[in-house]
Amino acid sequence: MSTMGARCSCAALALAVLASAQQALAYCRSNTCKDATLCLQDDQPVGLCKPLRWTGDCIGFAIQEDASSEVSYQETSDLLDAAFGAWQQAPCGAGTPGIRVQNLGPVSCGAVELNARDGKTRVVDGLVPGNANVVVFRDMDWLAAAGHSSEMLALTTVQFDKKTGDLWGADMEINTHLYEMSVGDDTAAPREDLLAIVTHEAGHFLGLDHTMAGPEATMHYRYDRLDPMNFRTLHEDDIAGICQMYPPRDLSASACNPIPPHGFSEECAADQLVGCSAAPAAGGPGRSAPLAAAAIGAAAWLRARRRGRRAGP
Repeated sequence: MSTMGARCSCAALALAVLASAQQALAYCRSNTCKDATLCLQDDQPVGLCKPLRWTGDCIGFAIQEDASSEVSYQETSDLLDAAFGAWQQAPCGAGTPGIRVQNLGPVSCGAVELNARDGKTRVVDGLVPGNANVVVFRDMDWLAAAGHSSEMLALTTVQFDKKTGDLWGADMEINTHLYEMSVGDDTAAPREDLLAIVTHEAGHFLGLDHTMAGPEATMHYRYDRLDPMNFRTLHEDDIAGICQMYPPRDLSASACNPIPPHGFSEECAADQLVGCSAAPAAGGPGRSAPLAAAAIGAAAWLRARRRGRRAGP
């Protein structure tokens, strides 16, 4: 992870919190305080805690080119397009969410990092190494990384401005070291449904936290091995969350610029030739974000439910 960021694992929602699961709107937005028990549902902060969201209407993700020994690059690409497509096509009444997600293809870098001008990142001639919002499989050494546990199926780390809640980057890690993944409709144990998992993680990527709704919601914190198909399609609670964060709007007049702040690069920062990154279009939705505040990392993870539908840990 970049030296800029600090990672924390979101705690599982307490059962006491789940007592309110029947309320109509139970989705929660991730927040700058990294507090999983603080359920923000609109754009209003609570104290110093602000909800997270992407400020532009177009964001990009890339896939580490080696993919996994279990899943090919092309299979991964197709599943991620479907996962992000589910969120982009959510029915909001007046249209679909006002956000576009673009697949930028393969990259060599599989590091969870954010390169920004914070006094710690290598800067040459005023330029900062580029970035990629990367999706990467961890076929080995999952437990060796800080913040990883054996229960985690996947982990999404987001980087943001703690003063505004503006998202700067997101990286998704998938645990293929301890779990076998399925890419088709054969989801018999012990294989886990990869499409279901990445659809959940795409919700974190977009700024949603774990919901207080029941296990039928895609953003519930536990994946049910006995009902994996459930996570593939959005529940009304998931739809309410994504539509509130990104209300429908006419995107036809704006060009889609998915380039991260400071430019895009296929390589990790340590491998980059500074100045070779693609620069975002002037004034476009991918323009550099304000960097007055230090970036903070927050991680949201999906836990395997090992004993069927039981609600407890």
